[in-house]
Amino acid sequence: MIRGGRIWWVAAVVAWIASILVSRCAAASDESAGVAVQLRTNDAVTLGGHLYGSGSTGVILAHQYNSDQTGWTDFALILAAHGYQALTFDFRGFPESGLISHVPDAPVDLKAAYDFMKPRVTRIFIAGASMGSDAAIMLAAHEPVAGLILLSTPVRFNGLDVYDADAQVTAPMLFVESVDDPFVAGQPVMLFKHATAPKWLKTFPGSAHGTEILRGPYGTELRNLMLRFVADHSK
Repeated sequence: MIRGGRIWWVAAVVAWIASILVSRCAAASDESAGVAVQLRTNDAVTLGGHLYGSGSTGVILAHQYNSDQTGWTDFALILAAHGYQALTFDFRGFPESGLISHVPDAPVDLKAAYDFMKPRVTRIFIAGASMGSDAAIMLAAHEPVAGLILLSTPVRFNGLDVYDADAQVTAPMLFVESVDDPFVAGQPVMLFKHATAPKWLKTFPGSAHGTEILRGPYGTELRNLMLRFVADHSK
C-alpha cells in the first residue's frame, strides 16, 4: 500500500508539473500573438488586428502592400516590453480582413485602428511601412497624433497620393529609407524635404523595403531609433 501510494503521489506530482508547463507554454503562445481584436471601419468593413502590451502611449503599426500585419509582430512585442500598447492590423483584403483589397481605402482602415486606440491611450504614434506609411500621412493630416515613423514611403501608390498631405502634417515625422530601394528610392527624401513639421531622415545602405529593414543587418539600429523617437516624443 505504501509503495502504491508513493507511485500515485509521484504520478500526481508529475501531472501537476506537466499542467504548469502546458499553461506556461500556452501563455507564452498567447503573449506572442497578442490579444485578437476586431476593428470596424466607417464603411462597415471588419478588420482583424492584435493588441500587445499596456500603457498610456499607443503605437499603431500599419503594414506594407507586399506583407501583412505579421511584418510588425516582432516590433509590437518589443514595444510591449517597453511599456507601450501596440496595435497591428490587416488592411482590407489581407489575411484577417477579407478577400478584396482596395489601396485607396487604406486611410479609412487606419482610421478604424486610430478610433479603436484613441479611448485606450493618451497619445498615439503611427509607424507605417510603404502603403501603411502613406495611410499614416493621410490620417495625420487630419487627426492629432504624437508622431509618425515612416518606412520606405512612396509619394504615390495605387491611387494614394500623399504629396499635399505631407505638408499638412504637424506632428514630428521620422522618415526612413534604404538608399537602393527598388520601389521607392529617392521618394522618402522628396517627402522629407517637402514636410513642414519637425522632421528627421535616416538612410540605410542596401535595398531592403519597409519592415524588411528590421530583419536585415540594420534591424537593431532601426529598432533603437524608433524606440528613441517614441520615447522622446512621449514626454
